[in-house]
Amino acid sequence: MNTLCRIVVVLGLLSACSGRIEEVVLHRSNCEVCHQPLNKAGKAEGIEDIHPWVALECTDCHGGHPWICDGTIVETSGGKQCDTGWVYDQTRAHVGPGSGEAYIRNLSSAQLDNIDQEYLRFVNPGDFRVANYTCGGGSAKAGEFGGCHSTIVDNVPRSTMAHTSGEITVARYRAGITEYPAGEFGAVDLLDPNPDPDITCAVEELTQYNPPPIDQSSTDVSTAPTVANAQEQYMVKSCFRCHLNDFGENKFPGDFRSSGCSACHMVYADDGLSRSLDPWVNKQTVPHPITHELKTAPPVDQCVHCHYRGGRIGISFQGYRESAGAGLNPPNVDVLGLGLHGHDANYYITDEDTTNEWDETPMDVHFEAGMHCVDCHTTVDVHGDGHLHSDTQCAVQSECTDCHGTVREYAQPDPTRNNLETIDGKLMLRTKVTNKLLEVTQTKDVVTVGNPKFSAAGKLAMGVNEQGFSHTDTMECYTCHAGWMPSCYGCHVEIDLTKEKNYQTTGALAPGKPTGSRRWIQLNDLVLMRNTDGLMAPSMPAERFFMTLVGVDEEATQERGETVSKTLFATKPRSFTFDDGRTVAGFGQRTFNPHTTRARSQFMACDRCHSVGDPSQPDNQVLLDITFGFGSQRFPQQACDVTNADDSCDPVTDTTVYQLDAIQTHEGKPLVVVGHPDPIESRPLTLDEIEKMRNVLVPVGAPYKTVIAPDALTNPNWPKNQPTGVKTTR
Repeated sequence: MNTLCRIVVVLGLLSACSGRIEEVVLHRSNCEVCHQPLNKAGKAEGIEDIHPWVALECTDCHGGHPWICDGTIVETSGGKQCDTGWVYDQTRAHVGPGSGEAYIRNLSSAQLDNIDQEYLRFVNPGDFRVANYTCGGGSAKAGEFGGCHSTIVDNVPRSTMAHTSGEITVARYRAGITEYPAGEFGAVDLLDPNPDPDITCAVEELTQYNPPPIDQSSTDVSTAPTVANAQEQYMVKSCFRCHLNDFGENKFPGDFRSSGCSACHMVYADDGLSRSLDPWVNKQTVPHPITHELKTAPPVDQCVHCHYRGGRIGISFQGYRESAGAGLNPPNVDVLGLGLHGHDANYYITDEDTTNEWDETPMDVHFEAGMHCVDCHTTVDVHGDGHLHSDTQCAVQSECTDCHGTVREYAQPDPTRNNLETIDGKLMLRTKVTNKLLEVTQTKDVVTVGNPKFSAAGKLAMGVNEQGFSHTDTMECYTCHAGWMPSCYGCHVEIDLTKEKNYQTTGALAPGKPTGSRRWIQLNDLVLMRNTDGLMAPSMPAERFFMTLVGVDEEATQERGETVSKTLFATKPRSFTFDDGRTVAGFGQRTFNPHTTRARSQFMACDRCHSVGDPSQPDNQVLLDITFGFGSQRFPQQACDVTNADDSCDPVTDTTVYQLDAIQTHEGKPLVVVGHPDPIESRPLTLDEIEKMRNVLVPVGAPYKTVIAPDALTNPNWPKNQPTGVKTTR
C-alpha cells in the first residue's frame, strides 16, 4: 500500500508542532500536520477551511513551505513523495520575522511599509501591501481562477475607509488651516491613476498626514501654540485608529481587528479571543479572529470595531449610545455592562429610564428585522469605486428609495443589490448574515388609499397633494423616521505638551498627549439643514469642541529642576472667518443619517417644523427655534471670544457665552462652518424656507404631538423622547 495512505512514522518531540509529541498517521503538508491533526478515528480535525468557495492551499495565501524534503520530491499518481523522508520543521515551514519584527499588529502604516512583505503576508495575507498577490489573484494558483478579486483589491486602498481623509479635511477647514474643504491629506500617500473630472468631490492625490509638532516658543504659523495646531496634534494622535492600512491599536475590547481586506472579512470577537479548533492558536491571548474563516458578509459587530465614533452609527443602529462619562448619566439608566473601546462597563447606555414603559434608544428596525450593514451598503459603498473621494457624503451611494421606492414609483431589483428579488409580485430581500427573507415595504403602497398597507398618517406626512407636492420631494426619509440621534455638546480637548504620544500615521513619538471629555448628550434634537443632495435632513454637531493647551513653565522648571506645566490657553474654540469678514467659532455641524430608523418616530410630529396656533407667535416657538437652528439656552458654554482683535483670552474680560445648539442667528447668519460644498453646498435653512414652514399650521387631529416643558428654553434634558403610540422594546 502506498505509504501516503498508511501510518508513516511516530515522531517524538515533533519540531513542526513546537515540541508536542504528534502521531503522524497520514502524510500531508506541514501546515495540516500541525494545524489539522488526526483524531483517534483517523479524521482530520483542527483549523477551519478559510476559503471554501475555491480550493486553496495554506501557502497560496500565507506563503511559507508546505513540503520539506532534504532529498528529491517526486510527483506520482499517489501524490508527492520524498526519496529521503519528509521533514517536519516549524522554522523551515513558517516565514520568520526579521529582527524586532515578531509582533507587528501595533505598528503604524508607515512602520508596516518597512516590514518584510513575505513576513507580513504570512501574518495577514489580506494586508494591502500583499493583497494584490493573494486576494487579488496575483499568485500562479489564484490566477487559475480568473484573477479572483483584482478589481476590488485595486479599488479598496483608495476608498474612504482606507485613507479616511474625511476625518481631517473638513476639520482643518473649520480651523482656518485650508481655504477650501477638499481632500489634501490621508492615512497614506495615494494617487488616482484614472481621475475623472466629472466627479466634483474626488481629488487626484492624497499625502500622508504628518503635521509638525507644536513648539510653544515658535512664532511660525505651522508650529506655534495655537488652537489650529493643537487640533492637528489631536487628529494625528487620536483620529487615525480606524483606517485599513494598519491593524489599529488592538488595545481594547471592541477594537480588535486585522488590516486590509482582513479588517472586515476576518471576524473578531469583542474580547479578541479565538474560538478556532486549531490546536496551535493560543485561546488565552489576543488578538485572534474568532475562527480561521473568511466572511463574505461581515456582521455588524465587525463593522462596529471601527464605526463607534464620529456619527456613532454602529452603536446607534443596535440601540445603545455613549454616556457623557462618570457622574453625568441620567437617573434610572440601564447600561450595556461591557467595557468596550477603552471605556468601562457603565459607559454605554441601553435604556435611558428603566421606570417607564418604552425604550428611548430603540435599535434600528432593519437590525431588529435581522439585517446587517452589508444588506444596504453595496460593494461600491464599502470598497469604493477606485477614485479618491475626500468625503463620505460623496462616496456612499445607498438611498432609502433604492429598496422602498418613492411615493410615486415602486423600487425595482437592481444588479448592484444581489440580495433583492421579486417573488410573487413582491420585492423581497435576502439578508446576507442571518439568511432571512424579508418583504420590503413600498412607500407607494403606504400612501395609496385601498392598499392593504395604506396608512392615513403616512398619507398625511408623505402623500402627494393637489398641487403635486410631497414632503418626500424636499426631505430625506430619515428626517422623520429617525427614532433618535446623539448630539454632543460641551466637548473639551486638552493637549499636554509635557507628555508624549505616537503619531498614528507614522508611529513617531512627539510632545502632545490628547485627552477629551463632554458635558451634555442630547438624543432628541431635530436641527434641520440642507444636505449635499439639496434635501432637508437632520444634523448633528461635528468637531464642536473647546481646546486647552498645556505646556512647560520654563522658569519654574529651571528653578525646581523638574518639569513644571502651565496652561498656555484654556477652553478656546477654533476661529473661522467667512468671506464677508465675520469671525465665528469654528464649530461644525453636519447632516447625517443616524441609522436609528423606526416605523413610528418622535420626529414625525408636525409641530417639529410647523406652527401651532398663530404663525406670528406660535405656541411651539421654542421647539421651532431648535429645529430651524436658532438654538436655545439649554447648553451655555463660557469660553474665549474669538471675535477679539488679538489672540488673548483673559478668563474675565475676553470670554463670551456660546449657546451650543445654535447654528445660525435669527438674521440668518451662520454660526457654524459646514464645509461640505460638493456637489451641492450643505447649509442651514434660509429665512425664506423657515418662513414658509412657520406659515403652515399644524392640522387639527395631527397624530403626534410634542409636549413642551415649562422650562424648555433652559432645560438641557428637553426635548424628551416621547412614545408615539407604539411601545418599543429592545
